[in-house]
Amino acid sequence: MIVNKPVQYEKGTYVGTKIKERTFGNIITSETAFVPDTSSAYHYHANPHFSHILAGGSKEIRNGSSDIQYAGKGLYYYPGIAHQNVDYRPGTRIFNLELDATFFNTFGLSLPSSSLMFENSHQLNTGGLIRIMKEHYLDDADSRMAIDQLCINLVHPAKEGDACFPEWTKKIKTVMNDYWNQPLSLSLLAAHLELHPVTISKHFPRYFGCSAGEYMRRMKVERAFPLIKQGKYSLTEIAYECGFTDQAHFTKTFRHVTGLLPKQYRNI
Repeated sequence: MIVNKPVQYEKGTYVGTKIKERTFGNIITSETAFVPDTSSAYHYHANPHFSHILAGGSKEIRNGSSDIQYAGKGLYYYPGIAHQNVDYRPGTRIFNLELDATFFNTFGLSLPSSSLMFENSHQLNTGGLIRIMKEHYLDDADSRMAIDQLCINLVHPAKEGDACFPEWTKKIKTVMNDYWNQPLSLSLLAAHLELHPVTISKHFPRYFGCSAGEYMRRMKVERAFPLIKQGKYSLTEIAYECGFTDQAHFTKTFRHVTGLLPKQYRNI
C-alpha cells in the first residue's frame, strides 16, 4: 500500500538486492534482483536514474496512474518524482544507471526533462543505455571513458522538451511513429510538416543526435527488445514483426545500434 510520504533513495540506493555494482567516478551502474510478489516503498531518487528491465517486471504507480513495466523496457526517473513498484514477477532483474550532480557539472549538461518519465517514444535503449549496460558487464580498463561518452550522448539528446526545440521536432516524432513500418521518404516527411526537405536534413541531427534514417532504425530496434526477452519468438519472426526485410538485416542493425547481437542480449 502506498504511504503518504515517499522515501528518498540516496545515491547508490535501489529497490531489490544488488548482484553487481560498478562505480565509474560520478556514474554508478548495477544489476538488482527482486523477490517475487513483493512491492517497493513509495519512493523517489535523489539523482537521475535510468533502468533497463532484463527479466520479469512489475506494475508501477506514479502520478495517480499505473503502468506495466516489462522485460526489454528502458525507463527514466527524474529526481524527486515519487513512484511505487508492486507485484514483482518471478525472476525480475533490472540494470540501473545513476548519474550524480557532479556528472552534469563536469560536462556542462542539464538534467533530462521530467517529461521523459512519461514519454514512451523516447529512445533510451537505442540512445545508449544498452551500450552502457554492455560496458558494465565488460568492465575493462577502457570502460570508464566509454561510459562517460555514452552517458553524455544518452543525456544530451534527452533535452527534447526544452524551449529551444522548434515545434516541428515534436510533430516529426509523431509522424515517424505513425509510419514506423512503412516506406518513408524525406519528401513525405517534409509534406506532413509543411517544411522544406533541406530544413529537416540539415537540422534533424542537431535535435535528435542522428539522421532521420538512423532514428527510424532505432525505432524498429526498440520494438524488438521486449520480443527478444519474451523468448517465444524466433529472430526471424521478430525481424519481420519489427519491419526488417530478414533476420540478417535485423541482426546487423541490432548490433550496429546496441553493440550486441540479439542472442547476446537475450542471454543477459
